[in-house]
Amino acid sequence: MRASYRQPLSLATEELELEARELERDPLEALARLGATLILSRYIEAEVSAHLGAEPYERTETRTGSRNGHRRRRVSCSVGALDIDFPKVRDASAPFRSQVLGRWQRVSQTVISTLPQLYAEGLSTRDFERALVPMWEGTSLSRSTVSRANEEIKQAFQKWRHRSLALEEIAYLFLDGHYEGVRLGKGKEAVLVIHGITKTGARTLLGLYLGYRESTDSWRLALEDLVSRKLSPPMLVISDGNPGLIRALEEIWPEVPRQRCIVHRTRNVLARVPKKDHKRVSQSLNEIFHAPSLEEALLAARRFAGRWGNVYPEATTVLGKDLSDCLTFFRFPPRHWMRLRTSNILERCFKEVKRRTRVIGRFPTEMSALSLIWSVMDENSKTWHGMIMDDAHQSLALSAVESLRKEPIVVKGFEELLAA
Repeated sequence: MRASYRQPLSLATEELELEARELERDPLEALARLGATLILSRYIEAEVSAHLGAEPYERTETRTGSRNGHRRRRVSCSVGALDIDFPKVRDASAPFRSQVLGRWQRVSQTVISTLPQLYAEGLSTRDFERALVPMWEGTSLSRSTVSRANEEIKQAFQKWRHRSLALEEIAYLFLDGHYEGVRLGKGKEAVLVIHGITKTGARTLLGLYLGYRESTDSWRLALEDLVSRKLSPPMLVISDGNPGLIRALEEIWPEVPRQRCIVHRTRNVLARVPKKDHKRVSQSLNEIFHAPSLEEALLAARRFAGRWGNVYPEATTVLGKDLSDCLTFFRFPPRHWMRLRTSNILERCFKEVKRRTRVIGRFPTEMSALSLIWSVMDENSKTWHGMIMDDAHQSLALSAVESLRKEPIVVKGFEELLAA
């Protein structure tokens, strides 16, 4: 007699008690959920047997309780919503508590642990539900579940912000501000970001603070916090020309050389030049800031003053103000110049922060703002690239610090050309 064969889907539908529509829609997901359901159910049944000291229908002298039917429980995990026939127990010496499925648990810890990351991606509670409920087949996320999950971000941030910095040997320290809407009001507040490059060449985020604009007091408190956590003075500080920041640095680390961001200085100069001449003035500025040596940069600065001093005197005056601080990087290893010229090393990261925070609007509290921004930056830091900092480059950097102390950079003749 010729044997008859059944299609696998038909076999699964009949013997595994799956609905045909589930298999037709997505058989892989349906079978994965079924497998997880069967294994979880068997495991919990084994836990009950161990708790009672007897298998189903087994009589033993040590048995102290009995099974009393089942109740349906739904739990959401990474493979979707699982409907479990959870056993009920009566007359036992102690209440039955499953080790794998908590008494009130409705969502797996793996799923809960992903919620802070989703929050960091800029998703709201409603976004979670729209994205995940279709997979969980009607299971909803309570606001308390989301709140508990997001609390993990805040706890991790608190631990990070109070950690010791005694072992962080920072070569180059970058200071910058990022503005976000926090608390009630129309304006935005400054998020002060401090990160650095260590003497091994690795990039690391060191501090994140909320300040009123970028005042001296705000930056001073931020820097004092780093000092209180035992951070040693860096070899070089890179920042923009914010007056409050400069004053705070002069108070906390007056002996540390500073590099003023050439991008900010270029913007300040071009803001005083008509657009028709932006290209030509930019080329003259590039001859200074991208010169092959400090000597060539100083010559280019004199040429700029001679060419543009009478045409755009205000722009030329802005360039000449503390110009030596814009040229500090020339004393350091040439391989590091590209990174040291500007404080905008985190510009791309700030764009990612803005993309995530845009959907939130205003943050209700300082903690909610800082913890989320930290979470985004911490995740983004996995893509950061450091710089080569071997013994030779460390030695060159140390020599640069010593040379700046003994012989500061002086832009000679610039003021005289302006006066002429």
